[in-house]
Amino acid sequence: MPAKKGDRLLSRRGAFATMAGGVSLVAAPAIVAAQTPLKVNFVQQRGLLYLPVDMMVTGGVLQQEATRLGLGKVEATAKTLSGPAPVIDALLSGSADYGTAALPSLLTLWDKTHGTPNEVRAVGTMSNGAMVLYTINPNVKTIADFTEKDRIAVPSVRISFNAMMLEMASEKLWNDPHRLDHLTVGLGHADAVAALAAGYGHATVTAHISVQPFTERGLRLPGAHVVADSREVFGGPLTQVTLLATRQTKDKNPTLFKAVANALQESIKRCSADKHAAAVLWKKAQNASESIDELVALLNDPGFEFTSQPHRIATFAAFLNRIGTLKSEVGDWKDLFWETAYDQQGD
Repeated sequence: MPAKKGDRLLSRRGAFATMAGGVSLVAAPAIVAAQTPLKVNFVQQRGLLYLPVDMMVTGGVLQQEATRLGLGKVEATAKTLSGPAPVIDALLSGSADYGTAALPSLLTLWDKTHGTPNEVRAVGTMSNGAMVLYTINPNVKTIADFTEKDRIAVPSVRISFNAMMLEMASEKLWNDPHRLDHLTVGLGHADAVAALAAGYGHATVTAHISVQPFTERGLRLPGAHVVADSREVFGGPLTQVTLLATRQTKDKNPTLFKAVANALQESIKRCSADKHAAAVLWKKAQNASESIDELVALLNDPGFEFTSQPHRIATFAAFLNRIGTLKSEVGDWKDLFWETAYDQQGD
């Protein structure tokens, strides 16, 4: 039924009829804008740790939260990048609205940007999972056995969580966190496994600090064996992956920002509650080679969890202060997060 003259809301037919009659051309842009979908761009790395982003985008959780908050249609995309450096570049350049990053990237970005218009903080935490240093070199049993002939693949030299795991292990052994830095090379996880597949004596790298499912893939290679595990190096569970956003993204559309924060928490709950469904979604979204049963087994690892609770933030921040990577001291974990995470019990 056509809207009455005094009604504030017009039907689509009524709106166009009014515009055609020249009665309310000023209102036309508002009507068109209301029908334009909001766009949200995510960038992430590859791995099961990032599954909540796929749940938000491919699983439709973000759209559900946006609808609940009255935002209408949201066009969300999730692009997979090879390491933290391109994720950070996308965030700071504005080509992405949200990006997944490990705790070291959050800390260093916050250190460089807090108090600026382009300040970066975490919307919330996402997941924890073991990083594993493995090698195909039969002579390497501990990190002390690496020689100048070895090369250790990490997503990004010096700035990735994987590289910093090696630095923390080196600090414990030699009181020199940078002892093995010169042996690290930047390679995406899939590329690292592919490089190691050439075999010892032929591969361009001899070791890899990986996350699931690439750890499982790598350990299937001939001669591959574990050298170190992050749970041992860090002394317990530690927040691994967070979802980051700049202040500009937060302020541009606060309601949309809230929808993303709500969707992140809801996605974490869904990933934890039904790991089989989560595995099915991730396999399709990432075109993963593993079977559903293999992915579920990885998600059921006791050291793997999707969680909104920040873990051991202060401990890791103190390490980065010691090695000079972080200049500012973190007074409270909340300094690193937007208000959307303040209801969590963190440390």
